[in-house]
Amino acid sequence: SQGKLDPPMLACLISEDLPLNVVSKLAFMFNFQDVFSLGGPPRLCMQLFDSENNSPYTSSWSSGFGLESVGVTQIVGMHCKDGRSLEVSVSISVAPGRLSNYTKIVRICPRYVVVNQLSQPLR
Repeated sequence: SQGKLDPPMLACLISEDLPLNVVSKLAFMFNFQDVFSLGGPPRLCMQLFDSENNSPYTSSWSSGFGLESVGVTQIVGMHCKDGRSLEVSVSISVAPGRLSNYTKIVRICPRYVVVNQLSQPLR
Protein backbone atom coordinates (compact mmCIF):
# COMPACT_ATOMS: atom_id res chain seq x y z
CA SER A 1 0.00 0.00 0.00
CA GLN A 2 1.25 3.43 -0.94
CA GLY A 3 2.67 5.59 1.86
CA LYS A 4 2.83 2.76 4.40
CA LEU A 5 6.13 1.88 6.09
CA ASP A 6 7.02 -1.54 7.42
CA PRO A 7 8.15 -1.70 11.09
CA PRO A 8 11.93 -1.97 10.39
CA MET A 9 11.81 1.09 8.09
CA LEU A 10 9.81 3.05 10.67
CA ALA A 11 12.32 2.13 13.39
CA CYS A 12 15.14 3.34 11.16
CA LEU A 13 13.47 6.73 10.65
CA ILE A 14 12.96 7.22 14.38
CA SER A 15 16.61 6.40 15.13
CA GLU A 16 18.84 9.21 16.37
CA ASP A 17 21.74 7.79 14.32
CA LEU A 18 20.52 8.72 10.86
CA PRO A 19 23.34 10.04 8.65
CA LEU A 20 23.12 13.73 7.73
CA ASN A 21 22.49 12.97 4.04
CA VAL A 22 19.37 10.94 4.99
CA VAL A 23 18.16 13.62 7.43
CA SER A 24 18.58 16.31 4.77
CA LYS A 25 16.32 14.39 2.36
CA LEU A 26 13.56 14.25 5.00
CA ALA A 27 13.94 17.82 6.23
CA PHE A 28 12.54 21.21 5.43
CA MET A 29 13.98 24.53 6.52
CA PHE A 30 12.48 27.59 8.15
CA ASN A 31 13.65 30.52 10.23
CA PHE A 32 12.04 32.86 12.70
CA GLN A 33 11.08 36.35 11.64
CA ASP A 34 12.57 39.04 13.89
CA VAL A 35 9.56 41.30 13.38
CA PHE A 36 7.56 40.27 16.46
CA SER A 37 9.03 39.25 19.79
CA LEU A 38 7.82 39.51 23.38
CA GLY A 39 11.32 39.71 24.76
CA GLY A 40 12.01 35.99 25.11
CA PRO A 41 13.40 33.45 22.69
CA PRO A 42 11.07 32.43 19.86
CA ARG A 43 8.80 29.46 20.48
CA LEU A 44 7.28 26.96 18.07
CA CYS A 45 3.72 25.64 18.07
CA MET A 46 2.56 22.68 16.02
CA GLN A 47 -0.69 21.21 14.80
CA LEU A 48 -1.21 17.68 13.48
CA PHE A 49 -3.77 16.45 11.01
CA ASP A 50 -4.51 13.15 9.33
CA SER A 51 -4.33 13.69 5.58
CA GLU A 52 -5.11 10.08 4.69
CA ASN A 53 -8.53 9.24 3.23
CA ASN A 54 -9.82 12.83 3.63
CA SER A 55 -9.93 12.37 7.40
CA PRO A 56 -11.47 15.21 9.43
CA TYR A 57 -9.11 14.68 12.39
CA THR A 58 -7.12 17.80 13.21
CA SER A 59 -5.50 18.66 16.52
CA SER A 60 -5.58 21.99 18.26
CA TRP A 61 -2.33 23.98 18.32
CA SER A 62 0.21 22.85 20.89
CA SER A 63 1.66 25.05 23.58
CA GLY A 64 4.83 26.80 22.50
CA PHE A 65 8.16 25.05 22.93
CA GLY A 66 11.63 26.49 22.54
CA LEU A 67 14.66 25.44 20.54
CA GLU A 68 17.23 26.34 23.16
CA SER A 69 17.26 22.98 25.00
CA VAL A 70 19.71 21.09 22.78
CA GLY A 71 20.05 17.42 23.72
CA VAL A 72 16.80 17.28 25.69
CA THR A 73 13.73 15.42 24.44
CA GLN A 74 10.53 17.36 25.04
CA ILE A 75 7.01 15.91 24.96
CA VAL A 76 4.54 18.12 23.10
CA GLY A 77 0.83 17.41 23.48
CA MET A 78 -2.19 18.45 21.47
CA HIS A 79 -5.91 17.76 21.86
CA CYS A 80 -8.36 16.76 19.13
CA LYS A 81 -11.97 17.87 18.88
CA ASP A 82 -13.11 14.26 19.35
CA GLY A 83 -11.44 14.08 22.79
CA ARG A 84 -8.25 12.27 21.76
CA SER A 85 -4.90 13.48 22.97
CA LEU A 86 -1.86 13.32 20.67
CA GLU A 87 1.74 13.42 21.88
CA VAL A 88 4.99 13.68 19.94
CA SER A 89 8.57 13.81 21.14
CA VAL A 90 10.70 16.72 19.98
CA SER A 91 14.48 16.35 20.07
CA ILE A 92 16.79 19.24 19.25
CA SER A 93 20.39 18.82 18.20
CA VAL A 94 23.04 21.03 16.69
CA ALA A 95 23.89 20.45 13.03
CA PRO A 96 27.34 18.97 12.40
CA GLY A 97 30.39 20.80 11.05
CA ARG A 98 30.26 24.37 9.84
CA LEU A 99 26.47 24.43 10.15
CA SER A 100 26.68 24.09 13.95
CA ASN A 101 27.02 27.84 14.50
CA TYR A 102 23.60 28.72 13.11
CA THR A 103 21.58 25.55 12.44
CA LYS A 104 19.63 23.22 14.73
CA ILE A 105 18.01 19.97 13.76
CA VAL A 106 14.52 19.52 15.21
CA ARG A 107 13.34 15.91 15.07
CA ILE A 108 9.62 15.28 15.60
CA CYS A 109 8.70 11.64 16.25
CA PRO A 110 5.67 9.84 17.62
CA ARG A 111 5.92 9.42 21.37
CA TYR A 112 4.53 5.90 21.08
CA VAL A 113 4.73 3.51 18.15
CA VAL A 114 2.33 0.59 18.26
CA VAL A 115 2.87 -2.20 15.75
CA ASN A 116 -0.18 -4.43 15.47
CA GLN A 117 0.91 -8.03 14.89
CA LEU A 118 -2.55 -9.41 15.61
CA SER A 119 -4.73 -10.78 12.85
CA GLN A 120 -7.43 -8.17 13.71
CA PRO A 121 -7.25 -4.37 13.60
CA LEU A 122 -6.92 -2.40 16.86
CA ARG A 123 -9.52 0.17 17.88
